[in-house]
Amino acid sequence: MSVSNPLANASVRWRVRGLALLIGILVAGSAIEAQAGKRKDREQKLEEQGLDNPRNIELPRRHRFRLALQIDYIRLSSACGSNGQCTRFHYAPLTLDFAYQLQFFKYVMFRPALGIGGNVANSRNAMAGVFKPSAALGYQGRILGAAFVYAYALVFPPNANATNNRGGQIQPLIWNNHIVAAELSATSRIHDTAVMFGLRVGGQKALLVHGDINGVRWYPHLSITLGWFFDGTKRRRRKQQAAGN
Repeated sequence: MSVSNPLANASVRWRVRGLALLIGILVAGSAIEAQAGKRKDREQKLEEQGLDNPRNIELPRRHRFRLALQIDYIRLSSACGSNGQCTRFHYAPLTLDFAYQLQFFKYVMFRPALGIGGNVANSRNAMAGVFKPSAALGYQGRILGAAFVYAYALVFPPNANATNNRGGQIQPLIWNNHIVAAELSATSRIHDTAVMFGLRVGGQKALLVHGDINGVRWYPHLSITLGWFFDGTKRRRRKQQAAGN
């Protein structure tokens, strides 16, 4: 009677499993390569017809212009009346933001911008409008972006301790506003238009004038941006279609 060798049987089993795994890898690789070849053929046909595959996300173009709606928010001081009722004031400028974005070294972007708008919070009688130049420097990939942002907010006309003319409390004025923030953004292309959503979190240094208060303070700063990039995609599309006709 022959006695089987457990070690030899185990070695045979591992060889069989290894061979099966190798065959599986080769089959999967062949299938992936075949799919890649089909996809490449489809993309080539789309290019010949002057079309792009919408699933292909390219790096941003070197020069882009951006139009955006942006709202900032900081929480200001409060004021109390003789009747003991207090009002907490807020500052929330809603601006139309014009920007130019330069892409260089493949993933690095620089974006100077200029925003102008008005305060939509309950401190608008003291500071109705705002003029805000800014600059952002950071990373911009195919979809996600991250940047350091500096902005200066000039409020106009400055009207310290103004009221709403309806018996409200005196309103605060913040002056000489310096903003530093970190920005995270996501950009997606919809019908040849690049749409971006951005969120900024940082600090705002300002001179606060409110009643007996007159001093420099730091405030937590929050900003939300919805923007549209214009990089000539639609114009190039029309030229390709015209050339194809």
